[in-house]
Amino acid sequence: MMLGWRARIGQMRPATAIEGAEEWRSVAPVGVAFADARTIVPRVDDEGLKVMMGQVLEAARQLATAKVDLIVQCGAPGTFLRGPGHDEDVCAEIQKTTGIPAITMMGAQMDALKALGAKTVAVGTIYTDEVNKKMASYMEAYGFSVKSMIGLQITDPFDASVHDADSAYRLGKQALKEAGQADAILISCGTYRTFATLPYLEMDTRTPVISSNQATLWRALRACGLPDQIPNLGKLWTVA
Repeated sequence: MMLGWRARIGQMRPATAIEGAEEWRSVAPVGVAFADARTIVPRVDDEGLKVMMGQVLEAARQLATAKVDLIVQCGAPGTFLRGPGHDEDVCAEIQKTTGIPAITMMGAQMDALKALGAKTVAVGTIYTDEVNKKMASYMEAYGFSVKSMIGLQITDPFDASVHDADSAYRLGKQALKEAGQADAILISCGTYRTFATLPYLEMDTRTPVISSNQATLWRALRACGLPDQIPNLGKLWTVA
């Protein structure tokens, strides 16, 4: 039986990190397989992310040789730093180049928040304040009210790899505390591990939680027409 007999999903991720890809593989539904491509990210800032995005089409061409059903651009800042509408442009360029449909991590996060009906959001990220300001502007352009925005001030992309999943738990609780209240918590960074503690953060805060890897896997499966619900990955999987 061919690996990925239900769906073959191509993911392009920063070369410094294996965490996001391994989180996906740890919960992959039966019959779903992943192909990997890597992009180099010198720094998590405007210039470094331009370098990353300059490699997207070559990474997409690599994934296309694996005959994937969907291509996923991971690395949310690479699109939100360019402003609203850039996700759609990136997806269109990938499909034009490869003939394969595409989604982005940032777009998936926005779709997940919409699926939960969230209007107000408490946000925790690994990013610097400068990057976070652009993320907040992007989210507000899509109709979300950012009630708090906390970043770990990381610029070396590898540094996010050394944080355990409980770091995301603490960051999410802090973001909600600063917000006072919010319809949802968003934890943004595909290298930042969340799967092990996400259900506890959601339970302890009584607030739906969206994380980069959770939302993008959900969106990827739905884009492939798969209705699987993955246990212990939050309310998102029960609403759509």
